[in-house]
Amino acid sequence: MRLGTGAGDGYVVRIRGLPWSCTQEEVASFFSDCDIVGKVNGVCFTYSKEGRPSGEAFIELITAEDFKNALSKDRKYMGHRYIEVFKSNRSEMDWVLKRSGPADYDSCSGCMLRLRGLPFGCSKEEIVQFFSGIDMIRFLRAVVMKSEPTMSCPGVGWEPRDQAHMIDP
Repeated sequence: MRLGTGAGDGYVVRIRGLPWSCTQEEVASFFSDCDIVGKVNGVCFTYSKEGRPSGEAFIELITAEDFKNALSKDRKYMGHRYIEVFKSNRSEMDWVLKRSGPADYDSCSGCMLRLRGLPFGCSKEEIVQFFSGIDMIRFLRAVVMKSEPTMSCPGVGWEPRDQAHMIDP
């Protein structure tokens, strides 16, 4: 009998309550009686929009028996924290992992400066003027991040322009 949520969804569990400082090795050790797809590298942590660990992870298991063993770890302790283990599936795991972490991380290759505490009415032009003495500013473009449609300019990120703009004229 397949315990996953549907054909092709695999044997996936979502883990919550992990210490923020835990490693893939520690999670794999916690599930030592289960065969994880990809072994230690198969532990997939999720991250907040600020890029910090969320305390959650997904693992895909090889067999139904491994899946059952993983679910039996629900509310067991890892150090001083109890860990919750939930049934999941590959579709949910892929969806969550795709949206995990900083929103613009992929588009900027990890190179982003996030400004906080800007005046409410601050414009892109004022920020460019503030950074005008920095040589790299001509290679960057401003990305305004708004958390609500009614907000003015609560944060601005900077990311590299496309490669064609990186060449000196």
